[in-house]
Amino acid sequence: MLNTKDITRNLNRETLVDRIVDILEDRILTGELLPGNKLSELGVANEFGVSRVPAREALQRLQEMNLVRKTHLGREVATFRLEEFREIHELKNVVGAFGAMKGALNATGQDLKKIQSVIDKMKDCVNSRGPEELRTYNFQFHDLLVYCSHNRKVIETYTLLTKQVRWAASLSLNLPDRPLRSTQEHLAIFEAFKQRDAKKVRALMEKHTNDSMGRILSELKRKEKKEG
Repeated sequence: MLNTKDITRNLNRETLVDRIVDILEDRILTGELLPGNKLSELGVANEFGVSRVPAREALQRLQEMNLVRKTHLGREVATFRLEEFREIHELKNVVGAFGAMKGALNATGQDLKKIQSVIDKMKDCVNSRGPEELRTYNFQFHDLLVYCSHNRKVIETYTLLTKQVRWAASLSLNLPDRPLRSTQEHLAIFEAFKQRDAKKVRALMEKHTNDSMGRILSELKRKEKKEG
């Protein structure tokens, strides 16, 4: 039977592992850590000043999220074949559009205020801030629409899929004129969302995310050809 000290120690370790996972996950999703970058228990342990046990647990969790893969040479940020990436992204787009459609029907007044706040920040980013902030608010906008569905399984599935493809989002947002056009597309989606026009929300979201996927795949193919 665990005593109080054992329970406290376990809770502290879990909190520490959660923090390491959050930081590494954020680096992968923002592109700071790119597919193929090596990750080791020793390297993570040294960076965060912890033993190899929580470092190992953190890397195992990232493996379960499919963000990190284990090879015969060790662990590395997951690299997806273009076809595999496309398949994951297509499924994410379908789930995201469905979630947004349901969200338009189930959103509360408080939900709408949160989304409006994000929209306002996106407008500011286009006018005066950098692409990193815009990318953050872009993610928040999409997430909030799906969260408004209040469907736990849809949200869980959507979250898992987005974590596997978001590292490439900047390949689309960084293209000329995309920040402004992306924000305009979000405004159109939100207008339909506020009107509870679920069918229109789904159609606009599918077009928006599929067009984005197309740009990302084109950039990945271009980079692959250049590096090959």
